[in-house]
Amino acid sequence: MSPEALDSQEPGAKELPLASQWSKKWQLPLASGQTSNVEDFIKKASAQDLSQLGLQTIPRPVFGTDLELQPVEQRLKYVQEYITAFQYNHTPSTYFDQNKQRPLCRILSTARDIVRQGLPIKCVEAVFLALLLTAGWKDLDRIPVGFKTCIAGHVYRHIVLAVRHPETGRWGALGLSRRAELMDKALTYASLADLLQNYITSYMRWWHTVLRIRIGLPVPHDVMYDGQVTGQEWAGVAVKIDQHAAKADELWAAHVTDKKGFKA
Repeated sequence: MSPEALDSQEPGAKELPLASQWSKKWQLPLASGQTSNVEDFIKKASAQDLSQLGLQTIPRPVFGTDLELQPVEQRLKYVQEYITAFQYNHTPSTYFDQNKQRPLCRILSTARDIVRQGLPIKCVEAVFLALLLTAGWKDLDRIPVGFKTCIAGHVYRHIVLAVRHPETGRWGALGLSRRAELMDKALTYASLADLLQNYITSYMRWWHTVLRIRIGLPVPHDVMYDGQVTGQEWAGVAVKIDQHAAKADELWAAHVTDKKGFKA
């Protein structure tokens, strides 16, 4: 039976199972203009129909409770597993507001939307989630870190949430990426510099050149905080780093002359 004959079945005729209709009507990749028809088809399909087509619903990530009773390393591991369960959004479009230049309370509102909808996310939304899930953990400092890299003339941007455990002084990170090496990092790094160097090395493995790293200020744990946590703060840090780099020769000359080393 042709697709045209299927569409013109007489009223009252026995309707074919939706899975059979799919195989008769459409072949992948879809032709131009068929997307809306397929969307209507999927809305009518039962869970069994979708399962037969390999389109079964992805289980919604579930976050546990009583995490405050666990060691910080275990808590971070659980949070990262929860973030990873959302899966990476490989499409060009996004499902959520990615604007970082907003009050923290608005960013956390977006994070709650992500939890409710359970749709795939990109690195920015992963950081939003990490901020929400670690809010109130007073034994953890949280600092957003952004990367600007280049490969074959194409520029890419990425962001993670660096975390520090003040009691031990150890650093790690939470995040999501297409590459496992650019996602989270265990709470094992002695300094922020060591953590960032690991990311730089990971980028080099994928032939990326790191053009710039932007470091934010610690994010407050107050979920109702109405101030921004990125934007000018990041730019201010970058300016100070650039100023230091501009004086590198002068600092080195002073170091060689007085042999007293650099002062903090």
